[in-house]
Amino acid sequence: MAAIPTRRQPPTSVRHLAEAEARHGGFATAYVDGMWRGDDLADAFVADLAALGHGRGMRLLRQACREGIDAVPDAPNSLRALFAQLDEVPAWVDLAAIDRDSAHIGRYTRQSGIVLGAASLVSGYANAAASRPLAMTGRYVESAGARTIEVSSWLVEVSRGGGLERFSPGFELTVRVRVIHALVRAALRDDPAWDLPSWGVPICQSYLAYTLVEFALIPLRGLRTIGAPYLPHEEAAAYARWRYLGHLLGIEEALLPTDRAEQERLEEIYLLTRPPVDDFCRDLVASINREFLVAEIEELLPARPSRLRAIAPPVVHALERLFLGDGLADELGIPAAPRTLRLLERTGPVLARLNSGLDRVGPLLGPRARAGERYRVKQDARLRGRYGVQHDLVDASPSGGVPHPARGD
Repeated sequence: MAAIPTRRQPPTSVRHLAEAEARHGGFATAYVDGMWRGDDLADAFVADLAALGHGRGMRLLRQACREGIDAVPDAPNSLRALFAQLDEVPAWVDLAAIDRDSAHIGRYTRQSGIVLGAASLVSGYANAAASRPLAMTGRYVESAGARTIEVSSWLVEVSRGGGLERFSPGFELTVRVRVIHALVRAALRDDPAWDLPSWGVPICQSYLAYTLVEFALIPLRGLRTIGAPYLPHEEAAAYARWRYLGHLLGIEEALLPTDRAEQERLEEIYLLTRPPVDDFCRDLVASINREFLVAEIEELLPARPSRLRAIAPPVVHALERLFLGDGLADELGIPAAPRTLRLLERTGPVLARLNSGLDRVGPLLGPRARAGERYRVKQDARLRGRYGVQHDLVDASPSGGVPHPARGD
C-alpha cells in the first residue's frame, strides 16, 4: 500500500485542475484535497472489527442503530464516537418540512426507476477512479440486478415519510451504507491493485460527495427531461433530504452541497477533473445494460410480436444518450441510437405540460402517489423474484460468488 503524500498534491489522474480553480477558487482546491480523505469515524470502527470480529461488530452496529448507543454497554470507543456524530442533528435539518414537501413524489415512481438506472447510476461510471471500487468488488460485473435492487432498497426507505428519523429503517440503512463504504475502503487500501497515487483514497470524500449529485440533481434533471418535473417545493425538499443524508454518510461540511446551485458546482468540478473513461467504466455500463436495463425495458414491451423485444437495447441507449449527452455516451461506449428513437427528446416537453397540469389539481396528488407506491411494491416483488434477491444491502447478502468485504468474506 502506497503512503498518502504528506503534501497535498492532487492524485495523478486529476485533470484540468487549474481550470477548475479558476472557475471555482478554493472550493476546487478543497475538492481535490478531499481525494486523500476517507471517513475517520467509520474507518476507526472498521479498524476495530479485527479485534471485535466482523459478525459481532456489525451486530453491535445494528443494535446501536435500533436501540441507541447507550443500549450497547460493551461498545468500543470507535462506535461511541461514530454515534456521537450520528445522533447530533444539525440545526439546519427540518425533517417535518422535508416529509411534508415530499408527500406526493411517489406519483412519478415509474419514471424515477428509469432515471435511476439510465442516468443516476450510469453517470457515476464516467470516472475511472470513483467507479473502480465497484469493479474491484465485482458488484456490477457479477450481478447488476442485485446491486440495483440493493440501492433501491436504501432509496425507498430514506425517501418515505419518517425515513430520516433516528430510529427509522432508513437511518439504519444509511449508517450501514456508511460502514460498507469504510469496509470497502479498508480492503482496497490494502489491495496492491489499488493505485493510490493515481486515484487517491478509495471512496474518498470528494467522490462520496458526488453521490449526492447522482441521487438528487441528476434524477431531478432527468425527470424534467422525460416530462415528470417535481414541483418547486418538492425539489427543494429533495436537496434538503440529501444534504442530511450526506451528513449521515460522513461527508465533511466543506464538501456537503446545500442546494441545487452547490450540487451543480460539484458536478461541474467532478466532470472537469475526472480521469478518462477506461475499460472498467465501459464494462460497468455494459453490465448494467446487459444484465438489468435491457431486461427491464423488455418487460415493458408487449410479448407479441416477439420481434418488438429487439428494440429494447436501442431504447436503453437512446435514454442514456438523452440523459448523459452524446459526448459522455461516446466515451462510455454506449451505441448510437436510431434517429427514430431520438424522438424521445421531443416528447419530454409535451409530457411535462400534461403532468404539470395534473400537478395543479391538488386532490389528485394523493391518489397518484398511492398508485405509484402500489406499482413500486409490485415491481419490487417482481425484481426480487427475478434476481433471487431477498436481502436489503450487500452486508446482508448470502455468501457465494465474488467475495465482498462488507460480508467479511
